[in-house]
Amino acid sequence: MSTDIADEERERLALTHLCERLPDLRAAIPSRPVEYETLLTAIVAAARSRTPIADQLEQLIRFDVVRSDRRLPHEMPFGPGHAHEEIARCPDNACSRTERPRPAGVSPRCRVTGERMPNRSTG
Repeated sequence: MSTDIADEERERLALTHLCERLPDLRAAIPSRPVEYETLLTAIVAAARSRTPIADQLEQLIRFDVVRSDRRLPHEMPFGPGHAHEEIARCPDNACSRTERPRPAGVSPRCRVTGERMPNRSTG
């Protein structure tokens, strides 16, 4: 695999991780040093402009590695069911995040850009 392709895949995985974990990362801000919030803000800005974030995201993750209380809050999977024939994907295909929309509900939003995630049929 060439270096360019490996770098592109690394960035895609980083953006996917950020998009999936952004609510948890934001919820952790009160219990982290001010540098954590500054770095997270910079990462989100870079992600919105689709510039590389993998190195910065690794720095952010280190905040949790050096702490003994690494736990982040998680959303519980309770509530209405999900549509089984549609899946929402990244609005500009920049990451690999997918989410099943709720039946008769609105499409989920990208956690980085705030754009609606388009639904596509899985069948």
